[in-house]
Amino acid sequence: MAWGIMVCGRLAAQDSGGPLVKQIAAESAEYRRSLPSFSCEEEVKSSVQMTGMRKFAVKFGAVVRVVRSTEGKLSEEYVLQSYMGKPTVAGGRYPLPTYVEGGFGRGVPLIFAEENQRCFVYKEGRDRVEFQSRPGVTGCFEPPSTKGVAYLDAAGQLLRGETNREPMDAVKAGMTTLTKVDYGTVVLGGKEYLLPVKMYAEIRAGNLVKTFEAKYSGCELFKVSVTVKGVEDP
Repeated sequence: MAWGIMVCGRLAAQDSGGPLVKQIAAESAEYRRSLPSFSCEEEVKSSVQMTGMRKFAVKFGAVVRVVRSTEGKLSEEYVLQSYMGKPTVAGGRYPLPTYVEGGFGRGVPLIFAEENQRCFVYKEGRDRVEFQSRPGVTGCFEPPSTKGVAYLDAAGQLLRGETNREPMDAVKAGMTTLTKVDYGTVVLGGKEYLLPVKMYAEIRAGNLVKTFEAKYSGCELFKVSVTVKGVEDP
């Protein structure tokens, strides 16, 4: 997952240590260090359409679980709860045009992470930071055509992120061509976190267009149980 907007031309090279970039990087580090395992309710509209053919679109609800491993990595999984307004049942068939994940564990936290700043050029404005892949740098997690904007409030806190990638790059990397994410404050375990509250994504490949529009709510902590074979709880 990521953000998404088309930025014409290339940005003038800027040192990665601007005050806004430093602030977002610090928030990114804290987010990845302390975010606990949690779940959110997800409402989705998803579609796929090929030029000259009828669009296939569905609405569904799911529970998204974000799990922190013992190594500190964040992974996502979803469980369908409803499909076209009706509850799902075990063993049912529920075709989805597309599903986009990674908004909680990747995207914004990684674009500005200190260890990844060598991969990007940044341009700071009063209420935004534009970014794009730095030419000639290898070993980066984003493809060369990645461009985007982080929109900030008066205190420098992230409000919205947008990212755009060229279709061929996006398909090769298994990423979206366009993603827009709105962020909001969510309290988990008595601590505030900046999490996605709304996301829109597109995947374009030739004459095929897939869209994914999601809203997130009801986020809460959940415990991950671990069963050790041969050991019983007292």
